[in-house]
Amino acid sequence: MNGLSERKAIRIARALADPTRLSILRTLLRHEELSCGELAERFPVAQSTVSHHLNILMNADLVAMRKQGQHHYFRPQRETICAFAQWLAALDQTECNSLHSKEEVDDA
Repeated sequence: MNGLSERKAIRIARALADPTRLSILRTLLRHEELSCGELAERFPVAQSTVSHHLNILMNADLVAMRKQGQHHYFRPQRETICAFAQWLAALDQTECNSLHSKEEVDDA
């Protein structure tokens, strides 16, 4: 497929399965970089909850963090996002091609 292992792809899929984490990632993609506090202001959850979600996104390599003083700033890891999209596209081609072949045989 591509450079993304299936194990890492599963970790990414699990991280993105939560609606709040997906929204956090979308917000970071729009704003490039935000602090945990800035993200917490945008979501109806406690800052500790946002921090928890950010840790999961970081463990999936979807988000990177830099520390400046007492603040932590988060930005999307576009390379990982693109690699996951390519992994999904390759999976789709493999799976869909075999599905279409089976459907053509069934229709004959």
